[in-house]
Amino acid sequence: MGKAKKSTKKFNQRHLKDELERRKEHKKTQKLVQKREVKKKRKANGSADDGEEVFTGVEEIDDLAGFAESVPKGALAKLDLSKFVEADPTAVSGEDVSDDEDIAALLEGGEDDDDDDMPSDSDPEDEGSDVEIGGDDEEDDDEEAVFKRELEAVSKKDPKFLEFMKKNDPSSLAILEDNDEGSEDEEEDDEEQGEEEEEQGEDADMSDAEESESSKATVVTSKMLDDWEKDITKNQSIKSLKRLLLALYSASHMESENENAPQTPYRIEGMRIFNKTVTASIRTAPKAFNHYAPIVNDKVAQKSGKKWGIAQALIKSYLVSLLELLKQMSDPAMIQYLIKESERMIPYFVCFTRYTREFVKELLRLFGSASVDDGVRILALLSLRRLVSLSPPEVADIALKGIYLTYVRNSNVKTIANLTTIQLMRNCGVELYGNDANASYQHGFVYIRQLAIHLRNSMQLRSKESFRAIYNWQFINSLNFWTEVLATYCGDRAEEQPQLCATLESLVYPLTQIILGVARLVPTAKYFPLRIHCISQLLRLSSATGIYIPILPMIIEVLESPEFLSRRPVNSTLKPLSLDSQLKAPKEYEHTRVYLEIVLESVFGLLADAIAAQSVRIAFPEWVVPAVLQLRRWRKRAGKSWSRFSKQLQGLLEKIEQSSLMVVQKRNKVDFGPANLTGANQFMSDISADATPIGAYANSLRKVKAQQRATMVEAEMEK
Repeated sequence: MGKAKKSTKKFNQRHLKDELERRKEHKKTQKLVQKREVKKKRKANGSADDGEEVFTGVEEIDDLAGFAESVPKGALAKLDLSKFVEADPTAVSGEDVSDDEDIAALLEGGEDDDDDDMPSDSDPEDEGSDVEIGGDDEEDDDEEAVFKRELEAVSKKDPKFLEFMKKNDPSSLAILEDNDEGSEDEEEDDEEQGEEEEEQGEDADMSDAEESESSKATVVTSKMLDDWEKDITKNQSIKSLKRLLLALYSASHMESENENAPQTPYRIEGMRIFNKTVTASIRTAPKAFNHYAPIVNDKVAQKSGKKWGIAQALIKSYLVSLLELLKQMSDPAMIQYLIKESERMIPYFVCFTRYTREFVKELLRLFGSASVDDGVRILALLSLRRLVSLSPPEVADIALKGIYLTYVRNSNVKTIANLTTIQLMRNCGVELYGNDANASYQHGFVYIRQLAIHLRNSMQLRSKESFRAIYNWQFINSLNFWTEVLATYCGDRAEEQPQLCATLESLVYPLTQIILGVARLVPTAKYFPLRIHCISQLLRLSSATGIYIPILPMIIEVLESPEFLSRRPVNSTLKPLSLDSQLKAPKEYEHTRVYLEIVLESVFGLLADAIAAQSVRIAFPEWVVPAVLQLRRWRKRAGKSWSRFSKQLQGLLEKIEQSSLMVVQKRNKVDFGPANLTGANQFMSDISADATPIGAYANSLRKVKAQQRATMVEAEMEK
């Protein structure tokens, strides 16, 4: 062994200890970073219990059918909400991976825990002795050159240490690559320059080819279109039909962003020729297709044979052109016209799965577009419903999932004016969910369970962020959507579609539990508007399905709030607030008389509706007694502060007494006992709830509220 160099001795004395400490600290830091990454991955890949989730309404779950069928339909009515939430979608596929296995998979090959690769503090001089060193004549060499020679020697003697340096301190090894990089950079520069020259030459060749192709294309004229149309109408000419469809393809792809679209032998110039090409094709092509592939009972009669072979490629070209035109058009009248014409082609769309899916996506895009009017949305829904009824089940899954997610994405209420649009979209989605009972149940199960998971996470975390994940318009409108679906097909239209009613009825209980949990999540006066929305949903569900839901306690909880009983309201000159477009009270409205008066008006309306819904039940006189006692007690305690509402409450109590007397008189005439449940259920079945005194009173309040809302919408639209 030679004598150690002076520079090595200086490094060992002054810097070696610090360098070793730095390397140890670097390794510790690296381990901490890796542990944090593992935790992040576990949180991202774990269940909903592992972390907080923010509801967006657009989560998508694969394998809906298998997941939903993992729980029997009739069992939901007997299960509590916790068991409903605990259904595991991964159990269907048989892939149950524990957290320990996840961590092992993440850590496998991720760390280098061999301490042998690290130099030891106890023998710093041994490290220097392993390095080949020169004689005394090299003591004055440049430190950089010396360090480079040392690194080269270490790389030969101890390859493991070199690998460690590459992982943890690659900047120290950069000196070894300087000479090689210089020559490589020069070669790369030469290669890049040559590639740029080749690309410029190729671009020039491509532009020349495009110019030559466009110059070769024949310009379509009005006379050519007339001749083609006559030939197709009189002679059923395939040749003329092919030319017309090529011209239509060229017209539909004039502004297309698809660079791979094939070049056609025809070119469209001017809007007049464009319009005439489109109208001529739409007039003649469907009739020609019906000649070669006739439609019988909304289905193509024969999908084989010579005629179908001739028409198949032409039909595909026509469908592609229609879809491209739908994507490009922005005028609502033209879009409606194209949707109507596309609806005529639905039997042909169904023959091609690819174009069916593209048509569904395009209809959903138009349905959720903010730039179209309500007429376009209604036509898109009608076409989508017909397409689903004629298509295989997988298309129904795509349509049901797409229309729900489209609704949720566009359900954020900004003003009272767009409530009408959101309600229209909700009604359209409800209509689509009436086609297929099994598919509707599967999607309803999955998405209602998803809402339950978000609510459970929020109740466990109890943080502002978790509350914000629930108290937003997308979540509330999702509840509105499923409330309307169940109220429609398990109540309003139960007799029309008994199978659908029997299939969906088991979802009423979990949805009710979710709405009750949301209403009581933050029971403060600031969130009275949200509670009123939840009570309205429960009322709709109970009155339509006939299932009893305890709603009166939730209403009376609002009346017994300290805001009405003990705290004195703040007088304010603020304009009246519409609770229809609010989930919480704005800060300037909190504790003000104008806000609390609006809350009381809504509460009394809901109170009248809830009591009227039970006014034709045989037990109504006894059922309403606790509520009457609490309302009279509230009138005594808060009547002086809220004199106007005290008088309104007195009128409500009188209507309740009149309705109770009416039920007692009818009940005295029956000839069956309490054990006869069939007779009890049919009691006063021939009388509508609106015909009772309390029902008529509630109906008048609803009409007044509807007029007020219409006035506010008109005022909002005029701004």
